[in-house]
Amino acid sequence: MERNETYSAYRPGTDELIAKLVEDHTGWATAIAKSVARSWNLDWQLDGLDGGAYEGLLFCARRYDPKMGVPFRAYARRRIHESATEEARKSKSWQQATGAETESQQISREISAKLFDVFPELRDGELVTEDGEINEELMRTSVRQMLTSATMLLALEEITASPEKVVDYKRALEIVAELEVVHQKIVYGVYWDGVSMRALAEEWKIDELNIIREHKEILNYVFARIANPKRQMQKLSVRPGLRAVAQEFRRLKEKSPFSQFVVAQIILFLALTYSLLGIASPLSLVEKNLW
Repeated sequence: MERNETYSAYRPGTDELIAKLVEDHTGWATAIAKSVARSWNLDWQLDGLDGGAYEGLLFCARRYDPKMGVPFRAYARRRIHESATEEARKSKSWQQATGAETESQQISREISAKLFDVFPELRDGELVTEDGEINEELMRTSVRQMLTSATMLLALEEITASPEKVVDYKRALEIVAELEVVHQKIVYGVYWDGVSMRALAEEWKIDELNIIREHKEILNYVFARIANPKRQMQKLSVRPGLRAVAQEFRRLKEKSPFSQFVVAQIILFLALTYSLLGIASPLSLVEKNLW
């Protein structure tokens, strides 16, 4: 548990606060570097991931203001992870491993590495199942969940996707944008903000297992909608463990972050498609109320 009251005694940006934050969180940043290294099948020291994590830690320590009311780890986690990941991407080991591969193969390897963050149990060689149960149907469900996760990760990465891919990504984004606000926040947090399910659970003050199970239900629902676009399905309901959180979002009239994001994302996708096809911009169609 972080002690923000301790850090609040320091002025933001001072050498004292920076030194204190770095001293308290170097081990944590190293753990992130090791986690990224395992995901990318690299050595966290030889491939420089420890240096990347430290740079990210130092960057955040210099800019952190305890008065924001945000725990330092929540503030710095994504930056440190991104710094370590960038070092992994630049490392000679990774470049040599992917140098002879096609662009699609390189993207596949990167998406596979990111799936370790969404499904930590994969690092232990376990499938995405509950209570350790394994049977043929559960295996198929696990594969479907990981395929759906990969699609979401690709939708995030492939801003410049080719026209044939745009329709699939657009469809996935539209489906997510129709979900309950609490479901959208889970997807947005895990795939777009890089927040762990444990961090979301801590923020919402609920058991992490509730979010893990809800996340799997979301993946199953999205997969079913994509696989059977003509099938009529009821809107995904909120499980009991998250109903209190969902009701609080409704009471506060929380905006749907994904539905706001998806509009801009779809416009970007379609703008690229229309440009490549050499026809009118979707923005012009919006102005004419035809889009």
